[in-house]
Amino acid sequence: MTSLAVHGTCVAINGKAVLITGSPGSGKSSIALQLIDRGAILVADDQTLITYTEGQLVAHPPQTIQGLLEVRGVGLISYPFQEKSPLVLSVEICDDDSYERLPEPTFIAYYESRIPLLKLMRGDPLGAIKIELKLSQEDDSHA
Repeated sequence: MTSLAVHGTCVAINGKAVLITGSPGSGKSSIALQLIDRGAILVADDQTLITYTEGQLVAHPPQTIQGLLEVRGVGLISYPFQEKSPLVLSVEICDDDSYERLPEPTFIAYYESRIPLLKLMRGDPLGAIKIELKLSQEDDSHA
C-alpha cells in the first residue's frame, strides 16, 4: 500500500480526521492544539500520510513523529495519538482574506476521492470552532 505524504497537521474529531494545510508558519499546529484542547486527538503534526483503502481516505502519522506536536515557543510536546483515522475534511489556512464570506462548497481530491475543503484566514480566533461546525455540517449532509 502506497502512502501520499502531505505537508500538514491532522487531528481526529470523534474518530474523523481533519487535515490542516497551509504555508510554513501559518498556524497549522496552533489550530491543532486548539482542537486538541477541545477534545480532538492528534493524528500527525507537520507531515501526514494518506492512503486510499477500500474506497476511503485514511490519515496516518509517519512513524518517526508519532505522538509529537511542535508548540512554537515551547518545543516538541508528546500527546496521545490516533494511529489511523478516516480523512473526511481538509482545512487550508490562507495568508489573506481573499476567500469568500459565503462560499460555495469546495473540495480537494486525494487519490480517487474528494473531501470537503474549508478555507480559514491565518490567525482566525474562531478557527477551531469553524472546523467543528464544518465537520458537523458534513455529518448532517450524510445523515
